[in-house]
Amino acid sequence: MKVSAVVFGTCCAMGQALAVDIPMDARLAAERLEAKTCYSVLTYKGRLVGYELGGELLVSSAGRLAAVPSASSHDVGDGMPRRYEGGGLSFDIKPLSDEKTETVKDITYTIKERAVAVLVEKGKRRRFKLDVLLSCA
Repeated sequence: MKVSAVVFGTCCAMGQALAVDIPMDARLAAERLEAKTCYSVLTYKGRLVGYELGGELLVSSAGRLAAVPSASSHDVGDGMPRRYEGGGLSFDIKPLSDEKTETVKDITYTIKERAVAVLVEKGKRRRFKLDVLLSCA
């Protein structure tokens, strides 16, 4: 009986080790974002999912930073679906709507996007709605 419990515990721990953490620990990506002037923040029900940054999606998995490379050439605000694949993860983001604002004096702009995301990890699919905020200065 103890052997079964150990095997079950190990299987569950291994399954959790590959899961994307929601909310993400923002400190994991702080160094990568520090010198950047443009990146997107992805949230689900107010909880941080990750960051879109220059051709990669930054997420955390089991408390570690994972950079998933882009498999498409589309950006936030262009109305086209974006795909990120790598490391056993596939992340599709399909925009539903967006709102753009620009400040000429400060040379800043933002794009707020509502999107549907499908996350596939280890053959399991999760679908959820995202709020995406791209901010550039």
